[in-house]
Amino acid sequence: MKKWFSKKQQEDFYSFDFTPTPLAKGQSSLQEMSLIQAQYQDYFVTKRGYLVALIQTSGINLDLLTATEQADAFDEYNAFLMAMLGDVDGEVHQYLDITMPVYLQEYILFWQQRYLQEQEKPTPNEAKLSLLASYIDYYSTLASTSEMTTKQHIVVLHTKIAKRTYPALEQAAHQLEEKVSSFIRQLEAALVTYDMTANQLTARESRAILQHLLNFSQH
Repeated sequence: MKKWFSKKQQEDFYSFDFTPTPLAKGQSSLQEMSLIQAQYQDYFVTKRGYLVALIQTSGINLDLLTATEQADAFDEYNAFLMAMLGDVDGEVHQYLDITMPVYLQEYILFWQQRYLQEQEKPTPNEAKLSLLASYIDYYSTLASTSEMTTKQHIVVLHTKIAKRTYPALEQAAHQLEEKVSSFIRQLEAALVTYDMTANQLTARESRAILQHLLNFSQH
């Protein structure tokens, strides 16, 4: 027998009604408190019904600029913000500056391969082997202690998901894709003098940001 629902019941069923609550120590999990519901393509889906994209931007070394050039950079950036947000009521952009460890695994692997290539020669150069081994040891130590870090500049954009349905999710993803592309074009155009570049983070890169932020042992 088909069960009919009122319009109010349907709206409640498809709505996002998550409300964050304090984490009960020893009783609740971090996932229960988290605003993130899942990942869709290169976006995060929040429990409040938003699709979120992370954009990484290159920094501008203001220390190398004169006072006049610094003022010009700030003026151009302010003009960009006014152009992006001035005509959109309620639009919010979030800006994060995150200190991230430099991942040296691929670099270490390169030196390990060089070491093996030298070692496999009929008459390996012992001095060269010793030098290569010192490189491997040095960068492995840096990687294990996270002593080498870099600053990542992240812009967070989002768009509302109309309903808790797959078609609504696809539509929100299309809208956010256009918003991200427009943001990147305008940002790079506004700061072209300073060789500013921006790109959307992939799903894997976005997860790495979250994992770093949730790794309380490093803070």
